[in-house]
Amino acid sequence: MHVTVVVWGFTAILGRLISLSALTLVWYRLVVVVATMGGVVAYRGLGFAVSRRLLLRFGLVGALVAMHWVLFYGTIKHSGVAVAVLCLSTGTFFTALIEPLVFRRAVTAGELLIGLLVMVGVGLLVKLEAGADTLGLLMGMGSSLFAAAFGTINGKLARGSRGELMTLYELGSAALVTSLFFLWRPGDFVVPSALSLTDVGLLLALAIGCTVLPWLWSLRVLQTLSPYTLALAVSLETVYAMTLAWFIFPGVEQLTGRFYAGAAVLLALVATNTWLKRPRAASTAGS
Repeated sequence: MHVTVVVWGFTAILGRLISLSALTLVWYRLVVVVATMGGVVAYRGLGFAVSRRLLLRFGLVGALVAMHWVLFYGTIKHSGVAVAVLCLSTGTFFTALIEPLVFRRAVTAGELLIGLLVMVGVGLLVKLEAGADTLGLLMGMGSSLFAAAFGTINGKLARGSRGELMTLYELGSAALVTSLFFLWRPGDFVVPSALSLTDVGLLLALAIGCTVLPWLWSLRVLQTLSPYTLALAVSLETVYAMTLAWFIFPGVEQLTGRFYAGAAVLLALVATNTWLKRPRAASTAGS
């Protein structure tokens, strides 16, 4: 799980380095991933057939993934890496709301309270310390909401489906949805021949190293752990991405000391929630 989160920490950095717009970046990322996964499924002889019901569910998840990635990289381009990944840490709150609906369990007051505190704290930090405008905040929070939604649904689908097929059809659906956005913003599209060699290399690293492998790993994790537990771990992506951004983009991504202190407090809340959940997790394992 934590290896997956560490790798995901590089996705924001690569998104900042790639010169393409958020929409074009996401589209090329998905095209490479779908082509790669199609080859993996064929090579392993898994077969491409899935039921119509599963296909519809994969399609829904793919649409949510497309919205998450477009908003996430849109936030990076508009407000910077720190704002994007800090907003992503509010996923614990959204997951605490969505997971009980999907898994049909009671809402836990503790999860909601800590998630709400994180969300309020993130909003204040992003607005007051990072200086992000309302659009950047809304895009970042929207990205987190869609990530929590598809992560929770995958928590249920992963326990009865092959990870390779899930990845292929979910991200294939995401590619189709992202393609539709070009009807709204046709000027964003960049033909393959116009891509720089640097962008091509970074896109391949983003698509294969930071998407195909960790996506499959995350689906395997969700066969055992709950979506909320994974959402808590993903909060550490904020630490990795902000640390990398501080060194890679000096003078651009370096914020005030109060910002980093506030971010540390928010992440401490997430860690506290993890600690409080330990007895319940141990009890469940024992039973």
